Amino acid sequence: MARRGKKQSENIFVRWWEERRDQHLSILFILSLVGLAAFLWSLVFFMFMDGVSEMPELIGMSWFFAIGGLILLGVVGPEFFRYNEQLTLLREVFELESRAEILKRRKEAEEAASLLGSIHQGKLLAHYKDHGIRAGRIFQSPATNFATEESWIISWWNADNTILSENTGISNLSSSSIQKILIVSSVTGIVVLLWNSFFGIARMTTESSREYSIDVLAWFQSMLGSDVNKLVEPVSFDLMSILLLIGFGTLLWSTSPMVSLKSSTEEE
Repeated sequence: MARRGKKQSENIFVRWWEERRDQHLSILFILSLVGLAAFLWSLVFFMFMDGVSEMPELIGMSWFFAIGGLILLGVVGPEFFRYNEQLTLLREVFELESRAEILKRRKEAEEAASLLGSIHQGKLLAHYKDHGIRAGRIFQSPATNFATEESWIISWWNADNTILSENTGISNLSSSSIQKILIVSSVTGIVVLLWNSFFGIARMTTESSREYSIDVLAWFQSMLGSDVNKLVEPVSFDLMSILLLIGFGTLLWSTSPMVSLKSSTEEE
């Protein structure tokens, strides 16, 4: 009975997972971020915040985050990279204009599209149609049965043409690796600034707890030689912090995918 119950629960999970194939990459991406955030929290707590002596009530939770985050990254991380690698492969095929080259990479493209779900199958079939190529047996449904729009978070994370790259004209900013670095950097900057303003990240003395906010404007002035007080009690938003928040927010917004005028015209 126990084996039967375990098998049924596994079948329920497998069925639930397969029914959401189009969301696999989004789910893996979110779980990877959760695992990374949990592990980074524990790292900061134990190594930089002196949490063991200052906040002993959070030690258990931090250990749970550390172990849970590592387990989650170990389980989900490799799968996320495998899916992302297949997405990269498929995008390379979409950029091909030679019918012979597309046929040469047909098998791996169809396997990647099947792994990633109906959205990417639809895109591949549309690419086939544009170049007069018949779909392989791996696709059991006609092209009209497949969706062609991926989730906003995946479109944003893997955007090739962003508001920033389009408006600056710098082609290197459309690189997938640069896009990810800009997203992570801007989100990190926003989180750190907000945490500093609301809760504080500095301490008055080496023995005291981190309960003071850094006045970023005063900190810059002290770097220039001014004798000003850099530490204030939270909640505190100085002019420089506000400008940096606006800057990071604008940078994050500029990493959004750019909808081309050509695509908009075709849809109309």
